[in-house]
Amino acid sequence: MKKILIMIVAVVAISAQAEAQDWLSTLKKVATEAVDKATGGKLTAVAINGTWSYTAPAVRLGGDNTLADLSGSALGATLGKKMQSTFEKIGVKQGFCSITFNSDGTFSMPVKGKSISGTYTFDPSTHVVKLTIGKIGTINGYAYISGQQLQLVFSIEKFTKFVVNLGSKVSALNSVTSLLKQYENAYLGFEFGK
Repeated sequence: MKKILIMIVAVVAISAQAEAQDWLSTLKKVATEAVDKATGGKLTAVAINGTWSYTAPAVRLGGDNTLADLSGSALGATLGKKMQSTFEKIGVKQGFCSITFNSDGTFSMPVKGKSISGTYTFDPSTHVVKLTIGKIGTINGYAYISGQQLQLVFSIEKFTKFVVNLGSKVSALNSVTSLLKQYENAYLGFEFGK
């Protein structure tokens, strides 16, 4: 009963935050995230394998409980849409890259004619994904299945380091990162679709 009440409150919070045309999409994202949370991240652990193509910026605002996570997801989606033009200024736009997670713990990410590859681990209970890339080293982030998308997000500092290593200029990101720093537990990254 408590979970149903939390879902109802989350839907009400989402409807106040999401634009009318995005309501159904946001509801699907919330539903898959609720299932993922209820299964201890196992939905993401199973669904992460495969090839994903970049579609949009991803923003996640974390919290300590289900309601905070779900309403943070809706606000994160709204902030992500507002960041689209900033991402395009640094060269990150639809089709910019793809990422393939293989069941053997390897991944590859072709970006702007370069191929980044390495190994990864994913912890379903925390959603921490560790990407180990040759000279760059290990970059910790978080992976979530949200609707039919995969969100791969990092702390603001790690995201900035990551896009610099991809060859992007980050001066245009300054306004975005300063906006997100006002939120506790704000993460920035990429949303991918299959």
